[in-house]
Amino acid sequence: MERKINSSDEGLEQSRCFLLCDTTGNVGELSLPEAERVSSPVQCLNRAVDLKPELIVVRIGRIALRAREALVELSAALKRNSHTRTCPVLALLHSKHRKLIEDLHRAGVDYVKDIGEITLDSSQMRKLIAELGPDDRLEGHLALLCPFLHYRGIDARRELTFCGAYLDRMVLGGRQLHEVCETGNHLHYEYYLNPRIRS
Repeated sequence: MERKINSSDEGLEQSRCFLLCDTTGNVGELSLPEAERVSSPVQCLNRAVDLKPELIVVRIGRIALRAREALVELSAALKRNSHTRTCPVLALLHSKHRKLIEDLHRAGVDYVKDIGEITLDSSQMRKLIAELGPDDRLEGHLALLCPFLHYRGIDARRELTFCGAYLDRMVLGGRQLHEVCETGNHLHYEYYLNPRIRS
């Protein structure tokens, strides 16, 4: 049996297997015969080689920045490994984050979904996979995010978001971030059109 997402990006058949790497603990009981869950990047790489799933799902929640980097490294390792490189990788994110999506793009991740902090159960996982399509391609998500967004760490878990088009000032509130900076609306925004770059 050929193990890949069909070329039309219309999701996986429910009978095909997938591997979920979840370090967040935000996944309920997965009572799916086609699913296997692991809780560390090392376990994920080992099981992916053995299992050869049709899809590898990596959940990246609100975790320490080093743990997030480890999941990006896992994604890159999966794409370098001769046993897993053709297997599509889906990253489930807690929020849109330009740097993280850029890092996942460099790592070779195929799909991204922004699902927030919900606790996933079997039916939600099936639905996420069944609905996987062209709109979930990583490149499309990256194109929607303003290229002037950048981040600075506060501590091991938190970051501040800054606007490179407006003198490296902090993004003005969550509403503006979500409605302008994280959508195609930034293409019409005054600071994007006429950036004020700090010299």
